[in-house]
Amino acid sequence: MNEISDNGGPQDAGERLLLITLELASKQGLDNTSLSDIAARAGIRKASLYYHFPSREKLIERMFAYCTGLASIQEATISFKGTAQEVLSRAMEHWHRLYTTAPLSYFYRIVEEQKLILPIAATTSEMFAHMLRGQSEVLLETLNETGRLDIEELDLAVTMFTNTVQAFLTRSMVRKDDEDIEWEEERFIRRFCSLYTGDHKVTAR
Repeated sequence: MNEISDNGGPQDAGERLLLITLELASKQGLDNTSLSDIAARAGIRKASLYYHFPSREKLIERMFAYCTGLASIQEATISFKGTAQEVLSRAMEHWHRLYTTAPLSYFYRIVEEQKLILPIAATTSEMFAHMLRGQSEVLLETLNETGRLDIEELDLAVTMFTNTVQAFLTRSMVRKDDEDIEWEEERFIRRFCSLYTGDHKVTAR
């Protein structure tokens, strides 16, 4: 009988094995996670894994494809209602949910660990960085065009915003009990908006 996956659909045996792999690899490292570990957690024989994945390499390849697809499905439209600070705070909350909610939180941790070692992890890291920059560019450009921010050099502002957000997200993955991060993020967004608005607070048109 199929189990129910986190997105509400049926979870087949192959998907269950991928989720087990993600959890184990995020906790003990991908290189330290063996097929025997995965089989033991799943309660099956190691030989049974080969029915779903002919090799460890194929398992990793499927895991990356599965999580990349899941990240795309969970992308949401961020509301532009309110002040610039409210919009950017809402965006930060959205990105945090993606990065800190399982199973994607497991995946991002693996990518961060493996990006200097595994080519597919490096490519995935670059892809997510590109996606984050693209979303940030849309946010800042829209806020600029509607008068809620006053940005002369958009590329510079996007680079500063994206790099800082990415640093916060990475830090939240590595240091899960960091109590200061939420306050520091709020301070960054407040100061970023102040830098590009002065004392103005213009609501959405």
